[in-house]
Amino acid sequence: MLSLFAGTFGAILGLGGGIFLVPALTLLVGVPIKFAVSTSLIAVVATSVASSSIYLKKGFTNLRLGLLLETTTVLGAVIGSSIAIYIKEEFLALLFSFVALYTAIAMWRSEKSKNNSLPSEERKATKSSLNLSNEFIDPSTGNKVSYAPKNLLAGTVLSSTAGAMSALLGIGGGPIKVPLMRLVMGIPLKAATATSSFMVGITASASALIYLGEGLVKTELAIPAVLGIFLGARAGALAAGKIKSRYINFIFVILLIIIALEMFMKGIGAVL
Repeated sequence: MLSLFAGTFGAILGLGGGIFLVPALTLLVGVPIKFAVSTSLIAVVATSVASSSIYLKKGFTNLRLGLLLETTTVLGAVIGSSIAIYIKEEFLALLFSFVALYTAIAMWRSEKSKNNSLPSEERKATKSSLNLSNEFIDPSTGNKVSYAPKNLLAGTVLSSTAGAMSALLGIGGGPIKVPLMRLVMGIPLKAATATSSFMVGITASASALIYLGEGLVKTELAIPAVLGIFLGARAGALAAGKIKSRYINFIFVILLIIIALEMFMKGIGAVL
């Protein structure tokens, strides 16, 4: 049931579900955080497979942009997973709470910025160099949304941070990638969540292999988590296009603030 919920909201928000599954396993089930992280990474791959195929059919995903950003994201994921096994669990819990709070604040700020378009000359320059511009029909409004990513260098470099956080915390990188694409690169929210859903599976796969090699994967946790999160992700991806962006943001922010508080208390040795 927990993985079903995580998969649904992970797909809707483009987060991969890990940011909900890790605290659920640690706070509600009592799973040590490193095993929760490894389980989450495997489940995030399932979320990505289930949701990204639907987003691709709807035209939300910017495939070229996703592949570009993954070049540095995977590098960060490999580095992060290599050092995660040496970090104390209390520190990981505190780090998770800070990332969740940062993501909530970033996404709240993103809703304040409604103008995602670039000046015409900047749009042309971006399109002619890497052809990363894209467009889609928003089912909630029926309007065509056109955009061209900006700040490509900054976005590519900062994606390595998303990869490292994915490996350390089992979150697939989505909580960093979505605000990054939204705030730094000017990507509309639905395109950002869809592109993130495509990316998180690649990112999580790189990290999960290292955790598997270290013996930190429990099959009795991973199998039901993958099944639940796969079904939830399919449902979430089908529903996401019909939900207005401001409602997605609102749900996102509230849940992340609650999670941040819970994980912070766990990190300092208390549970709410």
